[in-house]
Amino acid sequence: MSWIAQLKTRRPSLFWRTFLLLCGLIFFSVIGWLQSFRVLSELPYSQGVAQHIVSTVNLTKYALVTVDPLYRVDLLKILAAREGVLISPRDETDKVIRIPSDGYNGLIDQLVKSTLGPETVLASSVNGNKGLWVTFDIDGDNYWLQTRDDVLDPPYGTAWLWWALAAGLASLFGATLLARHVIEPLSRLSVFATQLGQGRNPDPLPEDASTVEIQAVNVSFNRMVQDLRRIEADRELLLAGVSHDLRTPITRLRLEVELASLSEDSRNAMVSDLEQMENIVDQFLAYARRTSEDQVMVNLGEALHAAIDNARIEQDETVELKVESTDDLFIMAHPLELSRAIQNLITNAMRYGRSDDGKLRLAMTIRRSADKQKAELIVDDQGKGLPPEERERVMRPFERGESARSGVTGSGLGLAIVDRIVRRSGGSVTLGEAEPHGLRVQVCFPLLQPSALKKALKAQDKAAEALAKKEAALAKQKSAENQ
Repeated sequence: MSWIAQLKTRRPSLFWRTFLLLCGLIFFSVIGWLQSFRVLSELPYSQGVAQHIVSTVNLTKYALVTVDPLYRVDLLKILAAREGVLISPRDETDKVIRIPSDGYNGLIDQLVKSTLGPETVLASSVNGNKGLWVTFDIDGDNYWLQTRDDVLDPPYGTAWLWWALAAGLASLFGATLLARHVIEPLSRLSVFATQLGQGRNPDPLPEDASTVEIQAVNVSFNRMVQDLRRIEADRELLLAGVSHDLRTPITRLRLEVELASLSEDSRNAMVSDLEQMENIVDQFLAYARRTSEDQVMVNLGEALHAAIDNARIEQDETVELKVESTDDLFIMAHPLELSRAIQNLITNAMRYGRSDDGKLRLAMTIRRSADKQKAELIVDDQGKGLPPEERERVMRPFERGESARSGVTGSGLGLAIVDRIVRRSGGSVTLGEAEPHGLRVQVCFPLLQPSALKKALKAQDKAAEALAKKEAALAKQKSAENQ
């Protein structure tokens, strides 16, 4: 699977989904607020600017009309120096660029014309000189009044950008805290459920949560876990007790069959049945047995070869074995349980995976997954295989395929034990179709990452040193006692 396909199938986490939704809500809320502010402030702002322009024109006009002609030039200089107001004659040949007629400027133009007259012209440039230009007349003579054009700037400026940035950062911080506060209990519950599904015993969820809903969920989940543990303990005790009690009569029956005066065929048939019953008892014990030891670092390739040696199938003339293994694939598992799982896969293949000629053509492969995050153990046979609709069912305890029920007997616990052991290591078991025919069992384990691998190696070295010191101390003590 390519990285594009993996990206498409990957689901976003609830934290990021909630965080992005909150950010989107904040963003659109701010945009809506700015739009509302602009609409609501448009008329008051336009009225204020228009009143300012009208007042400037009227005051300048009245000042020029009422001032003594001798001081008119001085007045114009004062207006230009202090107020930035310039007066110049208007000519028909002037090159005029009127202010835009949309938004604020269009409304300002209408308000100014309603007061100074419809013939009033507001321009942003006259003869190449930029500014705010307004026409007025004195005794029939037309003039231009030029002032600063910053009065037409909307009431935003650049300060709002900084305020918006500060508000955005504060909102992002608040959204992060809110999303984390909402998601953290669910994340803890997810980790708890995952550990429980792997057969671990996680610490109980806190029952003093800050919200009533999370508190109720945690309390109910803790009670459910306690009930499940009690049921599982009772089941293990029942299976172990029944299996233990069956061993004695099976052993007695086998002894009596061996000593009884029976024909060879009858004796072999009865012994075969008793061995089958004993094997079923062993499967019950294996399914009921649950180790309390911590998982350790295991080389999957070495575990596979050790399990093959213990099964002794290489000496079986009816077995054609092909093994392909990638070195140095380390996982976290219980060594004995992992060996039992591999041997169950081999036993399952020997029972149900033989070809029509009676031979078992078995291929066992260890490799890295496509994403380099998992180690895969693939077991292929060339038997009849399993229909797709039966593959999920046979993974449950005491279930066997239809083809397995004719001619071959068993407890139906082999694959269930494998699935249980693999899930304790955080892995998964998948049944598929081998090439050209047969059953494929694909077992996936999480690979130890380099940092975790280094940590596990250090812990292993420390454990080995502690064991060596303990053995040396015991040897020294025995030597002293002998003396």
